[in-house]
Amino acid sequence: MVGKIALIGLAAALAFAPLAAPAQTNPSAAPAAASPTIPNRATVRSGTHRVRAQHRNTLNRQKARVTAEHARQVRAAPSK
Repeated sequence: MVGKIALIGLAAALAFAPLAAPAQTNPSAAPAAASPTIPNRATVRSGTHRVRAQHRNTLNRQKARVTAEHARQVRAAPSK
């Protein structure tokens, strides 16, 4: 039991030990042929209120059309 506790303590000490820092490079000295980075959608504003509202209206209109079509198909189904 004492051996297991010592082993767990040793593993924890190794896991939380500071690691050697990798070599620091100058990001402005990166090669010019590098591809441009794709912006993260979570950090980029998605546009104006008007654009978002129009998109939301389009989605709602499509959802309403699909729902109505489904209701027509259900109503028109032949009864057996």
